[in-house]
Amino acid sequence: MPHTGFDGFVQTIVTRAAEAPPGWPGSARFVMQLGEECAYIHLHDLGSPMRFLRQMAGQPPLRFGADGFNPAIVDDSNPARHYMAFVVAGFWLPALLAVLLLYIWELLGLFRYGAWSKHDVDCGWMGLHHGRAVRRHGPWVLPSLVRRDMAAPPAP
Repeated sequence: MPHTGFDGFVQTIVTRAAEAPPGWPGSARFVMQLGEECAYIHLHDLGSPMRFLRQMAGQPPLRFGADGFNPAIVDDSNPARHYMAFVVAGFWLPALLAVLLLYIWELLGLFRYGAWSKHDVDCGWMGLHHGRAVRRHGPWVLPSLVRRDMAAPPAP
């Protein structure tokens, strides 16, 4: 049975980080693999914009649910999808372009769903920052960042 919830998400990241070859190629492969598995992002489909956008709106192969994630960044049943999309953006795009993408994406969500999601914006910002950290330091930094920033706070 696959891992679910926050712990399953972290375990998937740990596993993929351990599998990543060293250096820049390993970091890029790590981000792309998690982007495909957790956010259904296939950058090779950018040449077919409608196909790419349908995938972005679809369900990714790995879904973890929202159990164990910090409620402050959850607005649907799969926060890992939104987060990983912006890890990919933070890894590949210049900072200004990545932030612009985040706000355009959320603006489109406002029109599509009729509501602005502060939780999504916060989760997206976190993904952008974490993607930059992976770009600078490699895959091994992501599990600790996710544990630190995305876990539900301990019960009182």
